[in-house]
Amino acid sequence: MFIDVDDTVKAIKSYPEFIFGKISQYDVARFIRNQPVVDAAPVVHGHWIEISLSNHTYKCSVCGRLLVNITDGKNNVAKHYPYCHCGAKMDVPDINVGNKDG
Repeated sequence: MFIDVDDTVKAIKSYPEFIFGKISQYDVARFIRNQPVVDAAPVVHGHWIEISLSNHTYKCSVCGRLLVNITDGKNNVAKHYPYCHCGAKMDVPDINVGNKDG
């Protein structure tokens, strides 16, 4: 369960009991428990696999989506495409360097 920190801090700053210091640790715990939760999912990590030098093609290590005609160079693919459409964050080093099978 996750709460939005910014919204919670904003709510605390507007709550009179917090402002004037008339609140117990139990009230603080209850206040935090009553905050709305955010919809969050675990981050999936991946990397772009270079599968063709001739047409500059890269494949997502998570879902297999292809990027074609990416002429930014191997070192810049993750910089210019930090996420795949599947949601994977492309921050894992490419362990398949030299392996064109993916």
